[in-house]
Amino acid sequence: MQLQESSPSTHLPLLKPISPDAGYADYLTELTHEFPLSVSQFGVVLVSALELRDRKNGHDAKSKALEEAAPAWEPSIDSPHFQCSLPVPNAAGKNVFTTIDVTVAGHANTLYARCEHSLMQTAASATTASASSDDGTAENHCSLEATADNFTKVLESDVVIQGHQNNVVAVMNEILDHPVAKNKPPGQDDDVLQFFYCLNEIWMPALKTFGKLSDGNRCLKHIITEEQLLKNDPEIRRRCRELEEAEGLVLGPMVESDVPLMIELNGVKYDEEYGRFIIKRSVCFRNKKGEMVAWAGSHGDFSVAALHVLPEHRKSGLGRLILHSLAMMHIKLAREILDTRGDDAEPISTKTLVAHADCMDYNLATIMFMERCGWHRIGYYLWIGVDRSLKD
Repeated sequence: MQLQESSPSTHLPLLKPISPDAGYADYLTELTHEFPLSVSQFGVVLVSALELRDRKNGHDAKSKALEEAAPAWEPSIDSPHFQCSLPVPNAAGKNVFTTIDVTVAGHANTLYARCEHSLMQTAASATTASASSDDGTAENHCSLEATADNFTKVLESDVVIQGHQNNVVAVMNEILDHPVAKNKPPGQDDDVLQFFYCLNEIWMPALKTFGKLSDGNRCLKHIITEEQLLKNDPEIRRRCRELEEAEGLVLGPMVESDVPLMIELNGVKYDEEYGRFIIKRSVCFRNKKGEMVAWAGSHGDFSVAALHVLPEHRKSGLGRLILHSLAMMHIKLAREILDTRGDDAEPISTKTLVAHADCMDYNLATIMFMERCGWHRIGYYLWIGVDRSLKD
């Protein structure tokens, strides 16, 4: 991948910006090699790629109609995406490199360190027999909890983990000093910079070096493969047709007038500006009166947002249908960008490409629902901010 030689950094010369001219699709392909742990970074970059495509090519009639119905806040398509590779000496004195991918944007900011999977395995194996499986997933809730906790315990004694942690701290310093990061994200207080969507929980010690953290959310991330979605798709489509014919429930997008209800009934509160962003890529069921009865939208990292079914409709399986339909939309949009690489490009297996969602760690009912729908947990992630005044 082509990297620009200069860096706009105002702190340390670590980050090298990835040029959009080099191709978002190529970068997204690179990130698929790190799935499932890199899915949030993939999602943030994908949003920028879609915005760039829409600006260059113009929206189709459906997109224009939706835009007119719900004029949403537009994330900057010129948001910088960065990559850096930093050395860490191991016990034998040989360097082990960390590649860290960063997106600094108005709509979502995230960091992914490509050593995450190996470090989590190292920390887990040092203190417990429970370790992640080869594909980055884990068998149960307990093993994931142990992996995150044990990473912190091993941090002081493992020189490689120490070194990687220090590198992540250095990169976080760059993020906080970057001019784009100074812009207040939609819905955030002036004194708080919520600069990370879905940061792996193992980096909490690094976050704490910056002082007071804002109240954030700890989530259990789930994924589902394109292969599984395609397997389920015929049944889901059949069920949607049955509901439309028998009960008049029609599947379609959310519009701006739906935002207040979505925010009111959601467990995590958003302001209306971010709510309009969430519904930009969304699905919902409406009854014969045109009222929403079930819905979900998309966060800035392309994770499932605000999934909800009204109580009187919860025995109809609408939640599963909404979840599947939105995940299929996410996969379709990802494929549209990836396919711009051409016919001779590296193929990406349906077993590799995934959709993702985050459940609050205390919401056991939703966690169980996700797993009944065939989604698999991969670890704990933080949506969190840092007190801006302490950094300044």
